[in-house]
Amino acid sequence: MLKIFDKIRSFYKLKLSYQQDSKNIEKLTRWSILLIVILDIFVYSSIQMGIHFQTSTINNPNTKFTYQCLNIVKDSSGVKNYNWHGYRVIRMNQYYNPIGSTLASKNVIRDIRLKELDGRCAHIQEQSNRIANNKKLKNIKKSIKSLKKQSTKYNKALQYIQNNYNTVLFEKMVNQKESKSILKMDLKSKNVKIKYDDLQKQIASTNQSIENLKKQFRTNKLVVNLYKYITTNKEKILSDYKKENTKYFLKKAGIIVLFLLPLALLFYWQMNVQNIKKNYTKYIIFKNIFTITMIFLFINTISIVYSFIPHTFIEKVLMFFYNIQIPFIAYYILLALGIVAFSFIILKLQNHKKNKKKTIITFIESYRFSKCDKCGIKVDYIQMNYCPNCSNTLKIACQSCGKETIKDLDYCFNCSEKIN
Repeated sequence: MLKIFDKIRSFYKLKLSYQQDSKNIEKLTRWSILLIVILDIFVYSSIQMGIHFQTSTINNPNTKFTYQCLNIVKDSSGVKNYNWHGYRVIRMNQYYNPIGSTLASKNVIRDIRLKELDGRCAHIQEQSNRIANNKKLKNIKKSIKSLKKQSTKYNKALQYIQNNYNTVLFEKMVNQKESKSILKMDLKSKNVKIKYDDLQKQIASTNQSIENLKKQFRTNKLVVNLYKYITTNKEKILSDYKKENTKYFLKKAGIIVLFLLPLALLFYWQMNVQNIKKNYTKYIIFKNIFTITMIFLFINTISIVYSFIPHTFIEKVLMFFYNIQIPFIAYYILLALGIVAFSFIILKLQNHKKNKKKTIITFIESYRFSKCDKCGIKVDYIQMNYCPNCSNTLKIACQSCGKETIKDLDYCFNCSEKIN
């Protein structure tokens, strides 16, 4: 643990402390480094929670059209079924897992999600809850449940007779001196047929009662109205959800950018302000939180780029190689394309930096040997303002002191201020 902290401290001390001319102007103490790390974690967590809340609670198709609502709409035929899964009393906290550890924060998010919920879905859920809580319909459900238990009991008894009353038992019962039964239900050769027929009648009667109760449930006004409402709005609800969901990824990416961009600009501006004022500790603080913000922006940018990759083409290529039993070739190709693309960008950036560095070295060498860095003719950087051969500008006015100084040097040789 101490080694990890030492590495973090070394990183902050050497890389993130304010430096100028390879010398630290202001070093950070151990406690400052620890608190900055804690601040980084806090900023990272806060931004992550903010993004999650913004994208999963607000403007989210799955908040507007909940899974429960879509499930009920798709399974509209089950509305008339007394035992339908939709007839459970659904509370918001049963299918939402809001962010926040306190009850107050959960209640706030629950209320927001209730407002985000589509009006049609809210109506369906409200009517489903009314049916689930209706006393008359509850009694029908209880009666059906009781009758089903009775029917099961009758069926078991009937099955017992069918499984156990055979020719061997019949002959044994006939040859008995006394009329005694060796089976349950006091079955004898004389009453077995009567009991068998009676059980069949009871089962039929029970099943008919169950069907009558189911019909009462189906024809109940609340159930009929809900069924009509769902069937009338079904296509429109599913169509609206599809539209909301189709472009949600890009919409989500845009929301994240709008959330992060003001923060990134604010932190960058403050970082520059503190740098100008030479408040180096504040500069480091804002530099850290600006870096954290940029991490999120970078990840979001990568996800946007990934969304524009032609996935259908990649799937077809994968299936082609799968059909010829060598799918790993497709991944080789994908890796090669990625490596080539990123290598090209990296080399371009590196060459740009190298050329820039080369230009600086060329000017310094030219200045050292009193040559024009454009055409190479002998010039006097102190006495001349322009090259007599190519009219290249050699000196400019310093914005700080107003005196002339060498154009391509970083600092004025009169006042030592940085030349913009």
